Amino acid sequence: MAVKIVTEIPGPNSLNLAKRRSKSVSKGHGTVCDVYIKEANGSILKDVDDNVFIDFSGGIGTINVGHSHPRVIAVIKKQLERYLHTCFTVAPYESYIELAEKLSDRIPTSEACKAAFFNSGAEAVENAVKISRSYTGRPGVLVFSDAYHGRTLMTMTMTYKKDPYKKGFGPFASDVHCLPYPAEGIELNYNDVSFNPEHIACAVIEPVIGEGGFIPASKSGMSALRNFCTKYGIVLVIDEVQTGFGRTGSFFAIEQFGVNPDLMTIAKSIAGGLPLSGVVGLAKIMDAVHIGGIGGTYSGNPVACAAALAILDIMDQEKLPERAIKIGK
Repeated sequence: MAVKIVTEIPGPNSLNLAKRRSKSVSKGHGTVCDVYIKEANGSILKDVDDNVFIDFSGGIGTINVGHSHPRVIAVIKKQLERYLHTCFTVAPYESYIELAEKLSDRIPTSEACKAAFFNSGAEAVENAVKISRSYTGRPGVLVFSDAYHGRTLMTMTMTYKKDPYKKGFGPFASDVHCLPYPAEGIELNYNDVSFNPEHIACAVIEPVIGEGGFIPASKSGMSALRNFCTKYGIVLVIDEVQTGFGRTGSFFAIEQFGVNPDLMTIAKSIAGGLPLSGVVGLAKIMDAVHIGGIGGTYSGNPVACAAALAILDIMDQEKLPERAIKIGK
């Protein structure tokens, strides 16, 4: 389907929906585009006025295999015919376990790994903090400038940008400390910090900051952070919510740094647009939480898990990380 513009932008049908939206949807939920979508396929969007656009957003990084990939649609339909939801906490199912197995095998470490699934990137990050606190018995969280980790109270506190994410929403969570992001040319002196490292449960970092301008950490900076965390028994959490699933030319961006994470947070393109996220990491850390301490009604929904399993196969068989490298060059 080729790009095609048949009306003024926005068209009459989009304008009508905009009027309805203004009467019924909170103004706090902003949008970027003035057009309203009725179809999406591959990298193409069609709006309610039959204008056709190239999608450069991909649902904010959730559609790495493209909109409506036929194999993803097929497994979703198959799962829908079996059952929609049971809650893994109540009546578990195989797709959750299989997905945990496959993702655990992809973590760059030689140690045994486990996984737990949730609904959003923010939930994954927040649960990584909970797991780290359970494992270490410490309260502190270390984050870095220009980071984005989510919109819940804890992850909003961890997020650097004030407007629009934090404006007017305080007071924020305690025990969160921030250092400059270790991009190329920025050398951090971990021997001269304003907090006690022995009070820090985890350090959470994006290997490439998204909201801060798509800037990668330096390899030396990431290595120094790994050494700092190892020295003080701090859990190193790599936030791959935006960078994961082939976007940087490797399945996970951290693979390019020669650094092994303790925990990783994943979301966005894991399930082709369905709400699914996870924390994956060292089994000894993942098992530190008491039974019932993590989970949720919709966490690891079977439809989303089925989609995620298809996504993993598509990534491998269509060699999408390698394709990202080719396009990037």
